[in-house]
Amino acid sequence: MLIRKSSRADITAIMEIVADAQALLRSRGVDQWQDGYPTADIIEQDIARSESYVLEDRGVVVATAVISFAGEVTYNTIDGQWLNSNDYVVVHRLAVRNSALGSGLARSMMLYAETLALDSGVTDIRVDTHCDNKAMQSLLNRLGYTLCGKITLLSGAPRIAFQKPLAVG
Repeated sequence: MLIRKSSRADITAIMEIVADAQALLRSRGVDQWQDGYPTADIIEQDIARSESYVLEDRGVVVATAVISFAGEVTYNTIDGQWLNSNDYVVVHRLAVRNSALGSGLARSMMLYAETLALDSGVTDIRVDTHCDNKAMQSLLNRLGYTLCGKITLLSGAPRIAFQKPLAVG
């Protein structure tokens, strides 16, 4: 397996993974990503900002995520409390190809984000997810993330927010 920055050549594969995730969420009764989000234009912007990553298994792109050091404006206001005010890396748009579900790839992407953060001297990760996305919540709990409260996306949609201070050393 290889995790690397995405390129424009990966957009089709990323959008296939997004479509898989949309269908899976819909089948689980989660209305996250059911409005056409994220679009190919958004993915292209992620790539242009060098924030988009893919995980390849035997040359096939099977997972994707945005790993950003730019912060998140919607995290400035939280109904709850962040664990600290340290700089943080944010993970967005984490998705796995349906044929690879249950293989630990989402976990691998999150651990990669943690490694990138620490390698850059950043000691915290923040992430948000839909209140009904139990699979993502379970992953975050298994990885030691703390539920900090609720945030509101620019679209007005509520999300629950998690943070994990990373062990240094």
